[in-house]
Amino acid sequence: MASHVKIVAEIGINHNGDLDTARKLVDVAFDAGCDAVKFQTFWNIPEFAHLNFSKCEWQRLFLYCELQGIEWFSTPFDLEAVKFLDELGMGNWKLPSNIRVLGDPNMLDVIQYAKSRKHTIISTGISPMWNIYELMLRFYDRPVTLLHCVSKYPTPIDEMNLFRIGILQKRFEVPVGLSDHSTSICCVPIDAVRLGAVMIEKHITLDRDAVGPDHLASLNPYQLKRMVSVIRGLEINEKHTKK
Repeated sequence: MASHVKIVAEIGINHNGDLDTARKLVDVAFDAGCDAVKFQTFWNIPEFAHLNFSKCEWQRLFLYCELQGIEWFSTPFDLEAVKFLDELGMGNWKLPSNIRVLGDPNMLDVIQYAKSRKHTIISTGISPMWNIYELMLRFYDRPVTLLHCVSKYPTPIDEMNLFRIGILQKRFEVPVGLSDHSTSICCVPIDAVRLGAVMIEKHITLDRDAVGPDHLASLNPYQLKRMVSVIRGLEINEKHTKK
């Protein structure tokens, strides 16, 4: 297992378009001991327009993250979002898992930007293996982390197929993590870490009963803190075992 698993709190759109809620979720992630928070930025999805922020609001939110001392990044869903995030100096680039990225002409622009940046995180989601192969050819000389992901919200534990983590590691010889859409607090993340996951991405919310597409597949503040604590405890035990 990795000596330090990167834990990413996926805020996504669970702020419901409210800046104060977004800040509170950043606080939740920081207090739990997460390494980073992640959002979703878009200006080309009309039905979700109410879940986005203005560029000024995004800048204020990212500044808040920096003042709190937690890394931030966001998944861009259109070229305008890509250019905006690039101007802000975003370090990690994340390609989304809910579409076949090479089958969407709009995403080719996103890929072109991402492949020239420092580091790209790619969720495999519904992408078939041939699609992942084709995508990885575009990043053959660039640092990439693949995330095993099941695009079902929430994902039943018996459908997580965690052994795919090892398959992706062997086939592509890159770091592999897990974008976890299950409601498992500890079992799924711990099993993923034991199978070699270097990153755990988990949706978070203030209220799992809130209105929105992702709240039900998210952890509340107490659950998130519990998950982080268990993962860090596993790392400590593993370190002591190796001595």
